[in-house]
Amino acid sequence: MEQAVAENLQRRMLAEMGSGTLAPGSRLGSERELAEHYGVSRATLRQVLAALQEAGLVRRVPGRGGGTFVNHAKVERDLSRIAGVPAYLARQGYVAGTRVLSTGMTVADHQTCSALQLKPDSLVVDIRRIRLADGTPISLDHARFPADRFPGLLEMPLGGSLYELLEQEFDTTPADAEELIEVVHATDDEAALLSVETGAPLLSISRTTYDSEGAPFEFSGDLFRADRTRIITRIAGRGLRGNSRRNGEFVELSVTGLGQA
Repeated sequence: MEQAVAENLQRRMLAEMGSGTLAPGSRLGSERELAEHYGVSRATLRQVLAALQEAGLVRRVPGRGGGTFVNHAKVERDLSRIAGVPAYLARQGYVAGTRVLSTGMTVADHQTCSALQLKPDSLVVDIRRIRLADGTPISLDHARFPADRFPGLLEMPLGGSLYELLEQEFDTTPADAEELIEVVHATDDEAALLSVETGAPLLSISRTTYDSEGAPFEFSGDLFRADRTRIITRIAGRGLRGNSRRNGEFVELSVTGLGQA
């Protein structure tokens, strides 16, 4: 009986979070106030709050100014639409921000040469950035572009959507992309930059983006916080192709869509 009450309360609180009744960042009342409001025992309430905390939906802050707070909803990363990070964050009600970590010209490694179909020792523009949602780090972006195709790119403002910048300045528009998505664990440096604990799960997205002529012009490796990101896609016909051939311990799914530079 008590378990059924807990499950009902959890469903109710999840519905209130989804509707905005319990808004992201809001502070919940005390255990006594919440138990009275929902008509449950404090033991049942603690059980539900513990489950919500484990799922990353609430956080409990100790101390006089602490309490239980509703976490921000996950950012949806849509694989099937052409949109930059600022655009899809704004569409979901977030304030987008960018912190440029480093930029430079470098010799492409073997993987980059293969992805961008470059000759060995070709130069690429290398850009590393942190993306923010409402001031909170959401991803680490590492993008590489053929240097001879985009002269002067490093002297341009790199804090917004690179896709929009490439379209405006170089008449290059993304038409297609191939992405490989894996779960990895944050290193010490990645954890510090993303404000997560070392070893926390991250969504690693490797992307090669092509123009309307089918030529690759971007090779990226992005790390998204798994606790703040949800992957979605829309499938039409044969847009998603499952490859049942195992590669080691992994089963590959090939998704044709577009990313976010």
